[in-house]
Amino acid sequence: MQEHKCPVCSSLMEFKELKKKKAFKGLDIEYSGRFFVCPGCGLEAGDAGSAGEVQRAIADAYRKKAGLLTGREIRELRDSKGMTQEQLSRALNVGVASIKRWESGMVQSRSMDGLLRRQLKPEPNPYTGNRETSLPRIKLVAQTLEKILNRQLLKEGDRFLFLGKYLWYADMLAFRRSGRGLTGASYAALPYGPQLNNYRDLVEPINNSDIADAEPLSREEHAVILHVADCFPHDRDIYDASHKEKVWHDAPAGSLISYLCAYELTQIPEEA
Repeated sequence: MQEHKCPVCSSLMEFKELKKKKAFKGLDIEYSGRFFVCPGCGLEAGDAGSAGEVQRAIADAYRKKAGLLTGREIRELRDSKGMTQEQLSRALNVGVASIKRWESGMVQSRSMDGLLRRQLKPEPNPYTGNRETSLPRIKLVAQTLEKILNRQLLKEGDRFLFLGKYLWYADMLAFRRSGRGLTGASYAALPYGPQLNNYRDLVEPINNSDIADAEPLSREEHAVILHVADCFPHDRDIYDASHKEKVWHDAPAGSLISYLCAYELTQIPEEA
């Protein structure tokens, strides 16, 4: 490797891998990159080769935090299906240059990420969020929302008019971030918005379930619930937001809403 002298103090610079923090597209991310570091004055610099690596590291760190497929994941999934870049581009109706850019570091849009997942990583059951349905987990998520919002949502004999929408957004956001929902619940497009499928039959069993039987929430899952509560502090907020979602508006009445639609939601942004 060619030696580099510090332009400030003329000391011989060392090539090191450093961990960095950065705000990127509204998210605070952490990434690793290789830099020339001056042991004398502490100046950090990169060359043309390392700069490209750093940009890819930043893009992939962002994609991981935002719940998007990384360049490496896209490439590995494509390879696992025996698809060339040209074949994938035809399947998605995009130019092959787009596939190359996404695999080498350019961040794809959320809607395009959804199309990539549908093509490369189809869910065996797109209506349960890649999780077994758990009534105790539904109750646990509901009670967690109640504590954060400081009001009752899970009521005996209630039709889940608002709770159903809180659960829907929480499940969809969790799926968008990690590829797995929180509860395994399925949701239907009903006249008053997204709702637990067969909710009339579930109200009593959910109320009577024991949260001790539920898998505990992880820190990431709790963060999802907190974000939903922050975005929709009042019942009317979440009611109005759900009615603006195209995935509900365009769905046939009574039809199930796929978790893959999570990538098309517009009313719940990622955290800034």
